[in-house]
Amino acid sequence: MISTIVLFAITYWLISPLFIDKEINESLEDITNHSITKKEVSKNSIPDSSPQENISPPTLQIIATGRFEGKSNHRASGSVSFVEIKGDTYLRIEDSFDAENGPDLFVHLGKDGEYISEINLGKLKGNKGGQNYLIPKEINLDINNEVWIWCRAFSVPFAQAILK
Repeated sequence: MISTIVLFAITYWLISPLFIDKEINESLEDITNHSITKKEVSKNSIPDSSPQENISPPTLQIIATGRFEGKSNHRASGSVSFVEIKGDTYLRIEDSFDAENGPDLFVHLGKDGEYISEINLGKLKGNKGGQNYLIPKEINLDINNEVWIWCRAFSVPFAQAILK
């Protein structure tokens, strides 16, 4: 009886993502709003009567762009880019992203047609919609120019995008 329950639970975990979509709606503004720093006033400071500082949104620079293609008989489409804002680099999966869902999906970088397991940007937030991932500063994007959606449970790729 217990083995049947365990088998059912594992089967559900492995198969259910194929039938359940998870849509994420992060935007570029989520990145830029996070990057804007505001002047803090300590509790003991006396507010001055000078006009407030004009806080302008940070400039955004697109470093590279690409399009997802499905791998290993999995479907995927949509745009992806590397963007730089105030010295931080992000992987931006655009709103057009639409991929087959699966268990245990992660976002990795890669190069020359191979994903690099050590460059894991985190769990895929959803199989549809816009998403943002901070890229660690030590990652060289001149060398690591591919984005992979990787199924860790089965060690298979779900999607790849080559950025140019």
